[in-house]
Formats: sequence, C-alpha cells, structure tokens
Amino acid sequence: MEQGIKLLQAGVVGWQKAGARLWLPIFRTLEAQACTKAGRADAALQAIEDALAIAEKTGECWAMAEVLRVKAQLLQAAGQATGEIEATLLRSLEIARGQQARSWELRTSCDLARLLRDQGRGTAALELMQSVYDQFTEGFETVDLREAKELISTLTPPL
Repeated sequence: MEQGIKLLQAGVVGWQKAGARLWLPIFRTLEAQACTKAGRADAALQAIEDALAIAEKTGECWAMAEVLRVKAQLLQAAGQATGEIEATLLRSLEIARGQQARSWELRTSCDLARLLRDQGRGTAALELMQSVYDQFTEGFETVDLREAKELISTLTPPL
C-alpha cells in the first residue's frame, strides 16, 4: 500500500511540474482514500483538505461532491461530531444535485442514509434513498446501485 501511495504522490508531483493543474482535486482525493486504507488517517485528512483548497483556488469543482463525500467518511472514521459529518454530506448532496451528477448523488445519499439510520432516523433515510434510486432507469447491475438497493431493503420495515 505504501508503495502505491508513493507512486500516486510522485505522479501528482510530476503532473504539477509539467504545469498541469486539472484533476488535482480528484488525484488528492484518491490519495486520501489510499492513505485511509493504509491506516494513515492524518495524511488522509491532509490530502482531502489539500484537494478542497486546490479546488477553491483553481475553481475546478466538477468533482466537489465526491471530494466532500470522502471528507465526510474521513471525519466519521476520525470520530468527529455527527453534525459536521451530516453538514458535509448535505453540501455534497446539494452539489451533486446541482450538477445533475446522479452517481455521486447516489453515493452521497447512501452515506447520508446510513448516518440517518444510525441516528434513529430510518424513515428519513428510506425516503432519501428511494427518491434518489427511483431516478435511475438503467445500470442496476453496477456496484453503487446494487448497494443502494440493499440499503433500501434494510431500511424498509417488514410487512
């Protein structure tokens, strides 16, 4: 894992040295996810904060919904306050909807629904998930939609 992180970081440095600025927020988000898998929580949070700062500085916000969703996951793993995590997910959801980025809307909705469920707000979680899931007309074999369907089934009260 460490070797992969080093390769990713070297690639980003090379990308920047070549004068490229596009894609840096998503590259740093990928680095954050890799650091998380390697058990390097502090490095993961630093990478995601860097991704956000780069996006703000450059105006490259096409992946902001995903960057914020990953940030919420990192905050949750670090034991941060539920309110901050929920606010981050709501901002991600708002951006995804504004961009009509349905896949990122679905991913964020799943994370938010799990948070709501864990707070005892299962009805709100189910309503959120159903409203997003119902927008899809194809791709039901994809991992994201299969996971969403499974989450909906766990939120649906038995008859």
